[in-house]
Amino acid sequence: MTPVRYRLAAFDIDGTLVGLSGRLSPATIAAVEGLAARGVVVAAATARPYELALPTLQPLGGAVSAVIAAAGADIRHASGEPIAQVTLPPQAARAIATLCDEHDWRAVGGTAEGAFRRLPTPEARGPAATVASLTDVSLERTYVIAPFTGPGDPAFAALESAVQGEGLRAERALTSSGREIVAVTHAAAGKGPALGRLCEAFGIPPEEAVAFGDTEVDLPMIERAGFGVAMGDAPEALKAAADLVTGTAGEDGVATAVHRIWREA
Repeated sequence: MTPVRYRLAAFDIDGTLVGLSGRLSPATIAAVEGLAARGVVVAAATARPYELALPTLQPLGGAVSAVIAAAGADIRHASGEPIAQVTLPPQAARAIATLCDEHDWRAVGGTAEGAFRRLPTPEARGPAATVASLTDVSLERTYVIAPFTGPGDPAFAALESAVQGEGLRAERALTSSGREIVAVTHAAAGKGPALGRLCEAFGIPPEEAVAFGDTEVDLPMIERAGFGVAMGDAPEALKAAADLVTGTAGEDGVATAVHRIWREA
């Protein structure tokens, strides 16, 4: 049986490419650059708006071909040229933005006009305008609004209700610093569908893609790909779905997995 030639690699960023430091390790950089050098399409996947993913990826130079940003709602070439995008209905975007004001949540937003932050965290990185309210921003083409909240917040139920009432998608995720956010997007977003759209754009069957992740929001992407890699600290559901469990980001798990998967290619 001829081994599958994997031609695309999609990496979650926080908790996968980078650990708590928020920085790429030399081993990870070398592994990703090695994939690009052999012609593999490299994509980064994140809940962050596109603009806020770029500083973390900068050390990789031209090795990254595409970015799945805004929890799968905004897919672009690394240069910024759009590949596929789905936006929140403007009314729904305003409803979520208003909730951020009412409950005084820190939040980030990704729109066609750029990224915005409400109450930036001290460790915030990347180019984004600081606003007193996301409702001050044009929300006609909004990819994601991500408040910093979670089930432990008494007001979390209000967000759940709004998401359900508007027919949206909400995915809980962790930033590289360990802060919990909820990425609210169009129902057609998500990393799994985004990987499918990315593969179609590059003319690569999903069966020839490898997906790397560390949380359950990465599960649809791992299930969609021909080969899935779970980080060592991933939840059991993700590990069970993956074809390979590697080390944690702090243990250079990405580099270990890349060397194992492509060593005979």
